[in-house]
Amino acid sequence: MATGLDVEIIDDLVLAYKILVNEAVLDSFGHVSARSPSNPKHFLLPRAMPPSLVEADDVLELSVETSQPVDPRGRRTNGERYLHGEIYKARPDVNAVVHSHSQAVIPFSLTGVALRPVIVQAGFMPLTIPNFEIRDVRGDGRGMQITDMPRGAALARTLGNGSLALLRGHGNVVVGSSVKQATIFAAYTDINARMQAQALQIDRHIVAMDEPELFEPWEFDINRPWENFRQKLLSDSARAKIDRAQFGLEHTQ
Repeated sequence: MATGLDVEIIDDLVLAYKILVNEAVLDSFGHVSARSPSNPKHFLLPRAMPPSLVEADDVLELSVETSQPVDPRGRRTNGERYLHGEIYKARPDVNAVVHSHSQAVIPFSLTGVALRPVIVQAGFMPLTIPNFEIRDVRGDGRGMQITDMPRGAALARTLGNGSLALLRGHGNVVVGSSVKQATIFAAYTDINARMQAQALQIDRHIVAMDEPELFEPWEFDINRPWENFRQKLLSDSARAKIDRAQFGLEHTQ
């Protein structure tokens, strides 16, 4: 049974799905997971289903060691659960993983044009972003998905200590210290890719960020974009009722 801490994280997880679907980062197959705060050897991941339909009851608890569900409850588990489990196993600092098939990012995994951090909000990205090649570890298997532990472990090695890795022809994986952070970084990875592609249409010589322009992940205020994206999910009447005081925006006479 989920503890109070897990319930809170599951709520964030469900909201992350809604945000990333609304921002066109998740398509029909992307997925988001979170490490269980009550048991760091477990992680939380919805069953295999369309991201737009994810609710709290769909979230399953899985073992980091095996990427197998603790109790599947008769549900079909996500086939790419190994992507998440092996990253959590290799990275104790990671508490959330987003795997998306961002249409803006995928072209950079297919060409000789490297994805680079070019906008200020992308300062969490490494200057050189690794690109996972499934052919290096596929063996006699078929397909491009991360459907077993060796593929997941190889992807985790490609990611290394960074916050982002591409998967050739398959999208990208973004990690963070929280669901909120990973969600916001995934959204800005998509935005950065779109801005870079647009700039390249104007001139192939673009100015990317350099090392002093990057920031440490904890230096970025994730609450502002998280709330901004959340507000976009609400109706006009619901937005009008939000307590502005939490952002120091209360009205004064």
